[in-house]
Amino acid sequence: MSLESRIQTIRAFNRDVTERLGVLEDRYLARDRPLSLDRLLWEIGTEGIEVRELRSRLGLDSGYTSRQLRALEQEGLVVVSPSEHDSRVRRATLTPSGLAELAVLDRLSDELVGTILAPLTERQRDELATATETVRRLFTASTVAIAAADPASEPARWAVDAYRRTLDDRFDGGFRPDRAVPTTDDALRPPSGLFLLATLKDRPVGCVAVTRVDDTSAEIRRLWVSSELRGLGIGRRLLAAAEEAAASLGAGVVRLDTNRTLTEAIGLYRAAGYDEAAPFNDQPYAHHWFVKSLTGEPLRGGGADAPPGRIGFLGLGIMGLPMARRLARSGLGLTVWSRTPKSDDELAAAGARTAANVPEVFAQCDTVIVMLRNADAVDQVLRDVPGGLAHLVAGRTIVNMGTLPPEYSTALADEVESAGGHYVEAPVSGSRRPAEDGKLVAMVAGRPDVVRRTVALLDPLCAQIATCGPVPSGITMKLAANVFLIALVTGLAEAFHFADRHALDRDLLRGVLDAGQMSSPISRVKTAKLVADDLSAQAAIADVQMNAELIVDAAAAVGAGVPLSELCRALYADAVSRGDGALDMVGIIRTIAGGQQDHCR
Repeated sequence: MSLESRIQTIRAFNRDVTERLGVLEDRYLARDRPLSLDRLLWEIGTEGIEVRELRSRLGLDSGYTSRQLRALEQEGLVVVSPSEHDSRVRRATLTPSGLAELAVLDRLSDELVGTILAPLTERQRDELATATETVRRLFTASTVAIAAADPASEPARWAVDAYRRTLDDRFDGGFRPDRAVPTTDDALRPPSGLFLLATLKDRPVGCVAVTRVDDTSAEIRRLWVSSELRGLGIGRRLLAAAEEAAASLGAGVVRLDTNRTLTEAIGLYRAAGYDEAAPFNDQPYAHHWFVKSLTGEPLRGGGADAPPGRIGFLGLGIMGLPMARRLARSGLGLTVWSRTPKSDDELAAAGARTAANVPEVFAQCDTVIVMLRNADAVDQVLRDVPGGLAHLVAGRTIVNMGTLPPEYSTALADEVESAGGHYVEAPVSGSRRPAEDGKLVAMVAGRPDVVRRTVALLDPLCAQIATCGPVPSGITMKLAANVFLIALVTGLAEAFHFADRHALDRDLLRGVLDAGQMSSPISRVKTAKLVADDLSAQAAIADVQMNAELIVDAAAAVGAGVPLSELCRALYADAVSRGDGALDMVGIIRTIAGGQQDHCR
């Protein structure tokens, strides 16, 4: 759509809305005043408001606001008086008559909206409400202004404090400013740098800072957007403004660092054309370092500006395929291979290469992620090649994301490192849906220096990354999580079987469970599948049976009691023997029901 078409469309929208809502009438909602005065009553509300805040919120000048308030005072609806905390500050409050009038306005406004919704179908009502929310958010986004500010000013200090509070909430272990690389105010003032503040009706809602590093480069710091405005493109606007500021300071290259927990920022940088680089500072909270050319010229190769090599990915199964897709979409150069050849349009569109064989993956990639079902599959893929495993892994980092026996993972780590490679285990908790959404939880183990280099690759896949210690603590942590997961989903299946036998409504049971304290993301997904009788695999019964076996074996190795896991192991083994191994784990309800029938006979 052209700019002129957009303008005409929005103007037509404005005309329709003002007419339909009766905004053009002198007696809005059949009261004795126009909408402008009623709007002041709504903004003053039951708690009252400072006059300067009222002007700022509505974008009104002082004279106009005073005249409008006087009109409401004459009606006996409003009182304007000095604030009890500061006599220089005026405050507007509603009188008892004003509060009564506000209640009438609320009722009449609800009735007006009701007349708009009444002729529409349910689908149209939802569509209108969704469209209204979209318009409101976009109007808000268009109201945000970005301008230079002194870093020592009160609004700038407030924004930086909010930035630090956000980091403290998001970072593992919190954020201590005294540990971070310091930045002085002078470094953020021309000609050394610039501080940019985003405001919404004079209220700080975002910030970013730029400081020169040398004659050709600048560093971007302190990018923050208020949580209430995320998703409106404010971060992208601030980043673009920072790049313009860097260019005005003479920089041809910008760089920045960030923490692995700030996944939205990492996605923003990659989408904005930043390349991941080797560490260029000693920032203790940084896990990712990015660089970008502002001139369009490619960055010089080597050194801190060199982006990492391609990443290999072995195994495109139920979990592996959506994981590989997310990695490819994140901008990482990806080479994939699968034992069962797959042609995937989304991987290809994102630039992923498909290797003809495993040695080709290792020839192209410094780091190879392995997402294979079990130890037998790992042996077939990594050992049944010319030269064997040692030839493949020398000088490479292997990241195993599958769930293997702990003793096997330990032995594999020793073998890889003896061959001159590096080994990290990073099994994940989650099924196909979290893999698609990038909401997996990774449990990472290995040598600390190798783990630090590796966790950055996992950010596009994970909502959380837990560093567990040496191998095989990542695997054993995953098995501990699976003790709970398997028991939970098996309990859900049994609850639905119990309800079936008592002729209870499955959908009603789902509502009870989803509304209670036992509800969780996994329980809500699985109750939905049980209600829909959808047994398509997100986590297959055969895989659950394998995990239950690993749990029982690992427990026996240390003398731990796992009675529930032993029962689940037998139950899922029975399901596999019945031919249900390819069903989702909620399909265990069939085995539970079948066992009930066998017992009855």
